[in-house]
Amino acid sequence: MATKKIERIKLNGAILEVMRECVLLQSMDAEQFEQVAETAHAKKLQRGAVLFEQGSALTDIYLLVSGGIKLQRLAPNGDEKVLEIIRPGQTFAEAVLFSGGSKYPVSAISVSPSVVVGIQAESYLKLINSSNALCINLLSKLSQRLHWMVNEVDRLTLHSANYRLVSYLLSHIPEDQHDSAGLVLVAPKHVVASRLSIKPETLSRTLKALSKQGLIRLEGSSIELVDVEKLRELITLEV
Repeated sequence: MATKKIERIKLNGAILEVMRECVLLQSMDAEQFEQVAETAHAKKLQRGAVLFEQGSALTDIYLLVSGGIKLQRLAPNGDEKVLEIIRPGQTFAEAVLFSGGSKYPVSAISVSPSVVVGIQAESYLKLINSSNALCINLLSKLSQRLHWMVNEVDRLTLHSANYRLVSYLLSHIPEDQHDSAGLVLVAPKHVVASRLSIKPETLSRTLKALSKQGLIRLEGSSIELVDVEKLRELITLEV
């Protein structure tokens, strides 16, 4: 796996603002947040840069500031399976830390030019161990994430390719969005296909079918959800 350039950058005001809104940090008081910021570091990644590899020692948990990161796992037969595509504002690798793991179970690779913040795992763990309030808040957030993952397993095993794709597209917009909405796929379509456990050609056919129905409009990696309500109706019918 080729390693591309990763540039270390300063924690500027914009990055600190994203950190302050992060679910892992938003419940901290000013002093606690400062402790995290003192040991945190930011990195700028080119597309295709390897942030960490499956089996490497866990040193940091991460927050994606901009761009996109795919989490993938190498199967025994050598196939690469994309487990998740991280979007800006999301964190990753914290579940391994909280479960007592010492190694990353997946590889993290940028699918577009990205900026991430690394939060020193050991320092963060010590901080939350010293605060019951932080632990309770994190328990709530992780419970929500577990609920999401259970639903995701359901989506990937019990539903059609059409359902998986429409559900994935709708996950990019707010639940109260009713008008048309635009989105940009940060990951190449073959990566999205792997994430949805469908073949790339199936993804392409499904996108074209939705376009012919007038439900979406395609332009490269940009997708306009023309009829959001109709798209929601499609996945409701499969439940």
